[in-house]
Amino acid sequence: MSTLKQQIGPLSINSPVMVASGPLTDSPDLIKQAEDNGAGCVSTKLTMLQQAAKGYRRMYAVRGQYNFNPSDKRNDLEQGIELVFKTKQVTTLPIFANIAGPGDDLDGWSKIAKAMEQAGADALELNFVCPNMAFSKEACGENKIAGAQIGQRPDIMSRIADHVKTQVSIPVWVKATANNVNYVNTAKALGKTSIDGIVVMGSQIAVPPIDIYKGGRPCMPNLDNNAIGGLVGPVNRMYANRLIVNASTNTDKPIAGGGGICEWKHVAESIMFGASITPMCTKLLWDGFGVIKDINDGLLRFMEEQGYETLADMRGIAQQYLVTPDKLIARDILPHFDRDKCVKCGACLKVGSCTALYQDKDKNIQVDASRCAFCGLCAALCPKKAIYFPTEG
Repeated sequence: MSTLKQQIGPLSINSPVMVASGPLTDSPDLIKQAEDNGAGCVSTKLTMLQQAAKGYRRMYAVRGQYNFNPSDKRNDLEQGIELVFKTKQVTTLPIFANIAGPGDDLDGWSKIAKAMEQAGADALELNFVCPNMAFSKEACGENKIAGAQIGQRPDIMSRIADHVKTQVSIPVWVKATANNVNYVNTAKALGKTSIDGIVVMGSQIAVPPIDIYKGGRPCMPNLDNNAIGGLVGPVNRMYANRLIVNASTNTDKPIAGGGGICEWKHVAESIMFGASITPMCTKLLWDGFGVIKDINDGLLRFMEEQGYETLADMRGIAQQYLVTPDKLIARDILPHFDRDKCVKCGACLKVGSCTALYQDKDKNIQVDASRCAFCGLCAALCPKKAIYFPTEG
């Protein structure tokens, strides 16, 4: 019998799905919905000890591609304490408190960390990600930096993380930015600290969507101007998997790894690349917490069909196939055609780089072996999956 349950340190987690810090975890009622739909744990909306400027919750989405937000509401300490305390009254779900102290002021980090532990948090998630959290543009080391600025400095980030770990008795995880950094170096540095885990990946810095018919004004409602902000969603998924590999192969810390996850197959991929739990946000914003039930059911069916009893059985197994480009083993196999699936739509003939495919007099797709580069793009773009390359020659 397969199970999604796992023990990570002192935390008993019933599903690999973690509802990531954001609008979905900014009230006890929403977090209770997450639990009722099968979430394994949640990370609460960011709490900051100091806020340089008011945040406004504004979002823009292209379904199936991305969410963009140039700003978001953040909780001050009193709001964060209340959120954690009230949430613990209505749920037994493991609660990660997502927090940010004032720059590299260790006393400030101690204050917010201890407050969250006393409020009932089961773990801490130190936020070194959010792109728009900077108190100023001044250089690191002046107590006026936060979020991604600290996350670009493994030395400062590690010092804060180790200090916080000495101040509380609950697990401490670090959410480290992937913007403008070598994530391998980040993972190695965090791997040497006393923290309990690493969270991948958070939003990526991006320019806002604009309306080209209105002189480049923002597409977003309720904004008269715009700002560079955070990009999340499916567009980031393969990038996130790369970071999971970077983290899991350069430290023995457990990884909460996700980005753009929309279905159970994406969760399975993240785990096979090395994640233990998989943060989700965008898909749940679009389609509600019921998505978690579908993911849990699909993942369990897959595990039982494939013979995986636990998540640990499949964790990291995809890493064995990752090599540097000079070690790739490429096979020259011609495309094969499933004539029963082919509807003769001609989509494969539109591949711009291909001169090998053509239609015969009966409009069946054929391949000129002398012209084929064996690239595989025709199979990937076929809407009916009628073109395939055998896994064995």
